[in-house]
Amino acid sequence: MIDVQQRSAQLETTRIKREYFFSRVMSAAMNGFLILFAITAIFPLVWLAYNSVKPGPEFARDIFSLPSRVTFENYESIFSDPGVYQAFFNSLFAAIIATTVTVILSFVIAYFLARYRFRGRNLLYAFFLFGLLVPIHGLLVPIFVQFKEVGLLNNRFTLLAPYTAFGMSTSIFLIESYIRSIPTEMEEAAFIDGANTPTMLAFVIFPMCRPIIATAAVLGFLGNWNEFPFALILLSSEELKTIPLWLNTFKGQYTVNYTGLMAAMIIVSLPVILVYLIFREKIIEGFISGSVKA
Repeated sequence: MIDVQQRSAQLETTRIKREYFFSRVMSAAMNGFLILFAITAIFPLVWLAYNSVKPGPEFARDIFSLPSRVTFENYESIFSDPGVYQAFFNSLFAAIIATTVTVILSFVIAYFLARYRFRGRNLLYAFFLFGLLVPIHGLLVPIFVQFKEVGLLNNRFTLLAPYTAFGMSTSIFLIESYIRSIPTEMEEAAFIDGANTPTMLAFVIFPMCRPIIATAAVLGFLGNWNEFPFALILLSSEELKTIPLWLNTFKGQYTVNYTGLMAAMIIVSLPVILVYLIFREKIIEGFISGSVKA
């Protein structure tokens, strides 16, 4: 009887050790995969950074080696060009205003789609979601023709309309899903206290939606900041060029200033990185809250 108990204890100990070994192996494999994935995501930025301070001839000889001599001539050349400041202003102007208008309109539309049931509601919701499936490149020519007919080409406000229109679908989808998870008792309590619909939206629902609002705003800003096709087709004035168009100045007919282009890309990436660092907690909170409540 004692031998049987000892044998059972040995088998149980062996099983526990085997499970512990496999769990450690799986944990090590998962950690290794995540480390490899992180390296592949970070390396392009590191590669840009050290090549941006490498002399052009040295980069032409070896694109992966570390610079033997660090030079900031590329950065000095960029900051001495007045065009970069104008391009930064143009991109910030279009991205900030378009993102603000997109978030406000999307929030109002998303609320009514989430809370009200009316004839044509599903059709309207499908119409906005259809915007996620429409390729931008397929609409460049029709939009160019329309803007030309109404005289909206080469204008300070030219990019605001397409940026807002194409950004609303994603924002409406995110915000509408989030609002549906908010209990209606919050709105009923606000109405009992005497609040009207605009007041309730501004002081009750909007503060509760701050995580998903921040997520939609950051996604919209990044998309508008990096947008290239509309800016290329609708703008031809040098004074109105955005950052993506300005980056083309480093490419000539037969040659490309690669090290200068990399330095410019590092500078252009800084606002995007800064925006993400400021709102990263809200973005993560918005995604987690939406997934848990859904």
